Amino acid sequence: MMLSLLLTATLLAQAPTATDSAIRQAVKDQVDAIKTAVARRAFVGPISAKSEASITITNLANQTRTAVVAGDATIKLTGGKEGTFADLKVGDFVIAMGDIDSQGTLAVKRLLIIAKPTPDKRVVVSGRVTDLSTSDLTVETAAKEVWTVKLQAATSYAGKIKKSDIKVGDRIVTVGTTSTALNLTAKLIVQLSTSPTASPSTP
Repeated sequence: MMLSLLLTATLLAQAPTATDSAIRQAVKDQVDAIKTAVARRAFVGPISAKSEASITITNLANQTRTAVVAGDATIKLTGGKEGTFADLKVGDFVIAMGDIDSQGTLAVKRLLIIAKPTPDKRVVVSGRVTDLSTSDLTVETAAKEVWTVKLQAATSYAGKIKKSDIKVGDRIVTVGTTSTALNLTAKLIVQLSTSPTASPSTP
């Protein structure tokens, strides 16, 4: 009888109480909430404003984002040199990486200053060839836009066609770069269809 009482008392002492379970659950809930509120992110874009310990980054979607730069953040300048918060200037193009909270503020762990990417000026023009010369084509699109397409030695032609195969009336797609409106330097030309040719008459 005495042995049975001792075993029961020992087991009761070892078993977690309802209070212990509630405390453990509360701690778990808090940890889960923290994990939910903080996530790894990166902001990319130019610095549009700078305050005592934070910067504002205007991202590629033209949205402003706040990033807090603590003293232990790693900052790399252009060329890979180590930098400090004092080196950051409005206009610098940066990649800021760290933890973002539920308010959308980034706690920067690592920040890189990089060269601003060159905008991609490639344009695709599709339409009918209305005129041509040795150095350019005139292409009219379905929207009635008239493009001047400059041909160069580096222009490539899809399939087995060559420059001399392009005729007035052909429907083409051309990919290239543009610096002014309705003027394109062709990188690639794809011939979609050829112009109809007159059938020989039957006597």
